[in-house]
Amino acid sequence: MQVTFKVYRKDPEKDGKPGRSNYTVEVPEGATVLDGLFKIRDEMDGTLAFRASCLRGYCGECMIRVNNSARFTCIAKVSAFTQKGPEISLDPLRNIPVLKDLVFDWDAFMWNKIKAVKPWLEAKETASDGENIIPDAALQDLRKVMSCYHCGMCDEGCTVLPVDFNFLGPAALTKAYRFVFDPRDKETRERFQTLEQPKGIWDCVHCFEADEHCPRGIEPTKRIIALRDFAFKSGITNEKVARHHKSFAASVKESGWLDEGRLAVESEGLTNIPGLMKLLPTAAKALVRGKAPIPYLHSKRPGADRIKRIFEKGEQEKK
Repeated sequence: MQVTFKVYRKDPEKDGKPGRSNYTVEVPEGATVLDGLFKIRDEMDGTLAFRASCLRGYCGECMIRVNNSARFTCIAKVSAFTQKGPEISLDPLRNIPVLKDLVFDWDAFMWNKIKAVKPWLEAKETASDGENIIPDAALQDLRKVMSCYHCGMCDEGCTVLPVDFNFLGPAALTKAYRFVFDPRDKETRERFQTLEQPKGIWDCVHCFEADEHCPRGIEPTKRIIALRDFAFKSGITNEKVARHHKSFAASVKESGWLDEGRLAVESEGLTNIPGLMKLLPTAAKALVRGKAPIPYLHSKRPGADRIKRIFEKGEQEKK
């Protein structure tokens, strides 16, 4: 089977400008994309740089974009990408610093973020015999999370990272979940000082793309939502998030639907003049387009009283 690989190239030792090289190779039926890359490097161009390790679809080292879709090249069959033609494009992951060709900066992509959430156990004091025995059921859920091998596929699928690369991302937040919910850990509250900061748990848009991309079924988005729920129960420490949550709930309780103008103002804080000033350019653009909601001039929608009773019932149950 003859295939042409159109490979992204970048050499920082030269001009550093990205380009593309085309390689037409003969590969056997059943060959993987990684087989093709090895053949190119060994027989055609020894300067081609790419990563690979386990060759079994576990480690994620060989992950790149194949025809604009993230794949582990060691298990991605060439035949799956040549149904519309004999050409396959190979590119590094999106929005990540490229070191050379298909090799991108894993530290910036994931490892620095995992390090930021303190990925180690701070054990509580143990019994006099030095053991800290807990029921097996207490770790049942965590075992699933611990099966993560940090392939990075969830971060690649995240819809926030292309917009804000500084977002911690589902991989790091899933790692944080593993320790927050470990009954042996004593640093839970301290961990949330990091997790609740801007670029942390509140920046997730719960699109569930991370869950769709995870090859282990760990459900990273579900873990982030659980961290948020834990923050609600423990008391939100991020003041802006706390204001946002309070304003959102109060608005819906009073009128049955969201007063977006009020939410923007109260999230910034009524006394935060610099923060409110930042809203003015956006408000002006919305006003020109006839889409500017006027805070507090918000009519009730039909059924608002029933919605209010739901809120009141929930408040009573909390007590």
